Amino acid sequence: MKWREPLVRALAEAGHEEQGAVMSTSESEYFYLTLRDAKKSLNMRINLMAKVSMIGTALKSRGSDYVLVLRLVDRYESHPGLSVNLFADNLDKLPQVRSTGDIISLHHVEMKVNNGEFFCTFNGKLSSFALFNGEAVMDLSPYQRSINYQAADNDRKFLMQLRTTSENLQPEQVLGEPIATLFCNLKVEENLTIVCKVLHASETSAGDLVLFVWDATDSPLVTLQIDLDMEGQGQNLLHPEVPLLSREAYAFPPVGTIIRLTVSKDIQNISHIKGVGYWVKLGNVVFELQSGLWKGALTPDSYVQILSDEDYEVQCHQRIFIYRNSSKVDRLPLSIFPWPSDVTETDLSYSSYLTLMESLTYPEMIHKFRTVVRVVTSCPWQAKDLCTPSTGKYRIRLMIEDSTARIHAYIFGEDGEKFFNGYPPIDVLTEKMYKLLGISGSPVLRNPPWVWCCLKSYYLDENDPWGSRRYRIFGTRLI
Repeated sequence: MKWREPLVRALAEAGHEEQGAVMSTSESEYFYLTLRDAKKSLNMRINLMAKVSMIGTALKSRGSDYVLVLRLVDRYESHPGLSVNLFADNLDKLPQVRSTGDIISLHHVEMKVNNGEFFCTFNGKLSSFALFNGEAVMDLSPYQRSINYQAADNDRKFLMQLRTTSENLQPEQVLGEPIATLFCNLKVEENLTIVCKVLHASETSAGDLVLFVWDATDSPLVTLQIDLDMEGQGQNLLHPEVPLLSREAYAFPPVGTIIRLTVSKDIQNISHIKGVGYWVKLGNVVFELQSGLWKGALTPDSYVQILSDEDYEVQCHQRIFIYRNSSKVDRLPLSIFPWPSDVTETDLSYSSYLTLMESLTYPEMIHKFRTVVRVVTSCPWQAKDLCTPSTGKYRIRLMIEDSTARIHAYIFGEDGEKFFNGYPPIDVLTEKMYKLLGISGSPVLRNPPWVWCCLKSYYLDENDPWGSRRYRIFGTRLI
């Protein structure tokens, strides 16, 4: 290893006594630089062992290779750290980092600088890597290594040192990083950084990945721009991207908005985000409104950082959830302040209050509850069409939502008579529907009020009660 002798001599003369300063001339040991010293070694091939603090997206390079960007930190360089660009002719040859905080050993990477930003380059033919669990466990073997990686006698020593290094940066250490945006503060068409929990993953018919993410807060209330006639034309306004989840997938929290993030099949080669049940920090996420629902998308510029449950920001979100889940009042949608409108009256008491998600995950299929919702659409919605011609009775399908879910609820027969206080004249019925739907001018642009209503669940097929579950409004009167 004669290439390292000038660097060894220079560091020894400088009096370095940190990681990598004391080395052996034995060929069975590698000289590992700290990230601080690596930045002083431009255009040289060096060895690094550090913690992974950020995991980028594996993408096609301008040539035929794939490229993955990782950001590294160690005991002496926690911010901003050092980026490493890893190239390989096959995705399987790139590091498959399981989690931020894991440790990577890099041999023969080249140190470079561009516009004042330091980074190192990993060449698949000359360089090699090994990945280790970053937690303080007894296992010292790598969970992934490149074919040409050669372990050194001193790997274990540096591995144990790094495992004692905290992977959780304190707030004062990350002032230069983008501040994460809560779901309650989302904005349209802006690149945002979010911290959230991945609850579920699904795939669209086009092969894109859809992540169901949650941060314990409610997404902003939006003015609905939905043509009321679309519901009658078979448009799926419940979940535009993927069909309704099965009951097994509804192991979701009772409060807080669940947002769907789309990862295009062209950029979804990110093995570490395909699982569920963990917290992540996602950067450069773009949000939009689709049918009144918030929807996000990862772009080629997005980055993923998997967080531990002990992470400072994760604990903040967990405290929000504990606070909101502590009482029925705190589970009400955050945008209701100070209280729902007095448009309706109900038979059930407040003690029976459930969010829509609580009902969807309720252990008993048939149950009754009181809830507070907005009416997104009604089919039919015009007063003259609310009763069927054959029976003259009410038969209406409403789409209702709260901050946790959007479902269909039906109004039939006697329940409709109570809801509308009998069969009032068309002009009175029209006024009631306009009030319920939030129509003040054009029926396309609406702001429905939050209203109380009573719901009961039932099923259509006794052989498939959960699959044929429906909701019906009862014990509710529109004032």
